[in-house]
Amino acid sequence: MEVTIHIEGGHDAGQALARVLQRAGLFESLQRAREASGRPPEQFRIAVKPNLMGRPGTDPALVERLFATLREHGYGDLALVESRTGRDSKRTVATAAREAGYSGEGYRIVDLSDEPVAFDYGSVLGKATAGRAWLEADYRITFAKAKPESRCFFSGCLANLLGCLPEPDKLSHYAGPRHAFYECCVLVADRLPVSFAVMDASHADEMLASTSPLASASPSGGASSFAGMSPFAVDWVAGEKMGLDPGLNPVLHEALLRWGRVHLRRRGNVTPWEGWRNVRPATVATLDLLEPLYRGPLRPLVGRRLAEWTVQ
Repeated sequence: MEVTIHIEGGHDAGQALARVLQRAGLFESLQRAREASGRPPEQFRIAVKPNLMGRPGTDPALVERLFATLREHGYGDLALVESRTGRDSKRTVATAAREAGYSGEGYRIVDLSDEPVAFDYGSVLGKATAGRAWLEADYRITFAKAKPESRCFFSGCLANLLGCLPEPDKLSHYAGPRHAFYECCVLVADRLPVSFAVMDASHADEMLASTSPLASASPSGGASSFAGMSPFAVDWVAGEKMGLDPGLNPVLHEALLRWGRVHLRRRGNVTPWEGWRNVRPATVATLDLLEPLYRGPLRPLVGRRLAEWTVQ
């Protein structure tokens, strides 16, 4: 299978996003899917999953620009979807969205943890639940943030899908010996396929400076976005831009095992980012070895922070 991934940069993140959506064929893809569904544009259900509960998150201004563009093309049934992390009932998706700066104008903000529906994923998850808005969407978009992640080197469009699983306690339900988190991410993409994938790599230095010592310097001098029909392929190209062997990422390694390699066509500046520092392999390996401890005897010692663990 051949997949084309488009990369757009510049000093204006909104303009870079508009160009990459156009060149990656979002609107042609939407039209084909809508015609196949038989629904009019205003009833065609589009679900967008940004990085919201994890930090740093997808730039809300870019997500809202995407929603505005969809409305301009006549689509009216639009939902921003996310699930909660942790057991704090006060930390809802609506609260997180409001704090991040989402307005909710012209689209719904849906907490998938409030609408679990029985769904048989097969494989490592078996009979579990899916968020209704994601399950029933006619078109699914994952809009991830490019960021380092200590469990898998970096979080991308596939890791973002962990947030489509409704149970808030991700560590207890979607990590462990029977179903590693990376297996769950790829299984969700396999059973509930993503229609389009976008990655926000704008101003990563500003967002990461206060949360991680593992990255520095803006990766593209300001704004950068990736897009394509395959979240696997978008993540792979992002890993290359980080100067990393993408196959080291356990999420992408799992995707390779499940789907095999894809033939990539890259359109845009493919030069690795200067100044981007990746998570050390020893860190990823150590945390993987320690997982049984912090899922069990160490859990009471680390408290709320671990309860809110996620790679989404």
